[in-house]
Amino acid sequence: MVADSDATPPGMRRWRGLAPAQRITARREQLIGAGVELMGTVGAAEISMRGICRQAGLTERYFYESFPNLDALLATVLETVVLAARDRLLDALTTAPVDRDAMFRHCVAAFTDYLIEDRRRGRIMFVESQATPALTARADELIELFTAPIALTIGAGDYRQPTPDHLDSVLNANAIFGSLAYLYRPWLDGSIPVPRERFDEHAARLLIGIALVRSTPGDTES
Repeated sequence: MVADSDATPPGMRRWRGLAPAQRITARREQLIGAGVELMGTVGAAEISMRGICRQAGLTERYFYESFPNLDALLATVLETVVLAARDRLLDALTTAPVDRDAMFRHCVAAFTDYLIEDRRRGRIMFVESQATPALTARADELIELFTAPIALTIGAGDYRQPTPDHLDSVLNANAIFGSLAYLYRPWLDGSIPVPRERFDEHAARLLIGIALVRSTPGDTES
């Protein structure tokens, strides 16, 4: 234990080198980590607040320090996994080839890497995101955040197509997420035994097509 200075105000004492705010953050991360483990293995329907605390190694009073209820924690777990996936894709875009199709293949490969690095991620994103009404509502909010930047980037890079308007981007974002869910879920659990190389190629070709869809009034196909 680090010795306290006489000048340290009450309530601000350090414990094991951590200030109070740092301890709160650390406990919150423990709870989120426990949520990732349980959502990605037993599923959201089987999770209780006590189970989360047991998994995190914390007493129940610390749960309410960071979250008002279980739904809030589960939504945060989903958000953590989805936004990390989005960031991985955006990072991939910064290093992707200029050619549109090669760029999309590069991004699909990066996303596949993200999911197979930790199989819990795929279950959380594509199965548990629909497990409760609260998770479904949060998933609906996250879909565009996850997919719209990618759909917009790919679509805008094809000068043969009109620039997508907001509704094009929203519709394509939902279509991309739905396609990813039904592609990756059975592939990750082994229901569809497809080699990685072919799977990535199929996913890339499908998503390229979705990203280029336009329904803006007045647009016509060339």
